Amino acid sequence: MTSRPVAILHAAIYTPTRRIEDGAVVFAGGRILALGPTREIRPPRPAERIDAQGRPVTPGLIDLHIHGLEGCDLFGPELTEVARRLPRYGVTAFVPTTLTMPEEEILKRLRAMAQVMETPPRGARILGIHIEGPHLSPKRPGMANSAWFRPLTPEAVARYQEAAAGCIRLWTFAPEEGEAMQAIPALIAQGIIPVIGHSDATYDQAMEAIRRGARQITHFFNAMRPFHHREPGLFTAALLEREVITQLIADGQHVHPAAIRLLFQIKGSAGVALISDAAPMAGLPPGRYTWLGYEVIVADGRCQTPEGALAGSIALMNEGLRVLIEEAGIDPLDAVRSATLTPARALGLRRMGQLRPGAFADVVLWARWGTPEAVWIHGERIV
Repeated sequence: MTSRPVAILHAAIYTPTRRIEDGAVVFAGGRILALGPTREIRPPRPAERIDAQGRPVTPGLIDLHIHGLEGCDLFGPELTEVARRLPRYGVTAFVPTTLTMPEEEILKRLRAMAQVMETPPRGARILGIHIEGPHLSPKRPGMANSAWFRPLTPEAVARYQEAAAGCIRLWTFAPEEGEAMQAIPALIAQGIIPVIGHSDATYDQAMEAIRRGARQITHFFNAMRPFHHREPGLFTAALLEREVITQLIADGQHVHPAAIRLLFQIKGSAGVALISDAAPMAGLPPGRYTWLGYEVIVADGRCQTPEGALAGSIALMNEGLRVLIEEAGIDPLDAVRSATLTPARALGLRRMGQLRPGAFADVVLWARWGTPEAVWIHGERIV
C-alpha cells in the first residue's frame, strides 16, 4: 500500500448522504482523512493532487449479488480472478453468489471459495458468500433446475456453513417451502442474513418470515409472486416493511424504468440495494455459452436460457448505476447511495460505503456515470 496521501480536488462528491459541489477528499493509510469544499481543505504537502475538474467521486460500489464476469465463474477457485477484475467496474467489495447444483457439488465449491478467502487476493474485498439455491420455490425457479430444489433446513445451514468455513453471509431461500421458516433462527445464529427470493410466498407467509428475521429480498420484482389486490404477496410485504431492503437489478432488461422509479419512491434509497446479478458472461461478446451445465444465450443485451428465462445479467454495477441515473431518472445521490451505503448497512458494515473521516478509503473517480477513471481500495490505487 502506498504511504503517500492522495487529494482529489474540485470534484462533485457524493458521500452519499450529501453532495459536495467543488469538493475535495483526502486519504492516506487506507482511511479517509478529510472531506469538504475544496476551498476549505488543505492537503498534506506530499500528497498526490488530482484535479477532478467537476467529475463525480463516490465511495466504491458494493455488490451483494454477483456470479462472475468476463468468462470467470466465481463459484469456486476462479473467485480470485473475479476479485482482481471487478475494480475495473468501480466495484471495491462484493459478496460472491452461488448457483443451484447437486448438494455435494455445492459443498465442494464452497470449500474452494473458502480457501480463496483465507488469503484474500488483491482487488475487490470479498465480504462473505451469498447462497442462492437450491432452497428455492419450484414455482419461481428462474433459470435454476428445480429437480435439485430442497426446502431449507437447520441441518443444511450447518452443513453449508461448515463447508464454507463460516464465510456464508447471505442466504436466499423460499420461506414457504417445507419447514424452511424453522431454519431462520439457525441462519441468524450462524451470523447469516436471511434473504427471501425465488419465492411464491403469500403476504402472510412473507410477513411471518420478516417477523422471524428476514431482512432482504433477492432481485426484487424478479422470480417472486407478483402483486394482486386480493393476495398482495411478498411484493407488498417488502414494500410496506421499512426495515426490509430490496435488492434491485438495473441492467435495462430485468426491470422497467417506471417500476424502478416506483420502488425508489416507496422505499427510498435506504431501502434499495443495487445489485448486478452478473453472470460469468458479463463482458463477453454475444453467443451461446455453458454455465455450470446450464446452456445460456447472450444477445441483445440479455443473458437467457434457450426457453427465454433470464439467466442473470450481463451488466456490472457500473452500468446499473448509469441506468438508474440516465434511464430511470433516479437522483444521482439516491442512485449512489443504493450502490454503496445501503449494501454496506445491509451487511452491518460501518466503515464502508461512505466517504467520511475514518471510513475505509474505497474511492471511485468517474470519467462519467458508468465509466470509472480511477479506483482506490483501502487507499491503494487499483485502476
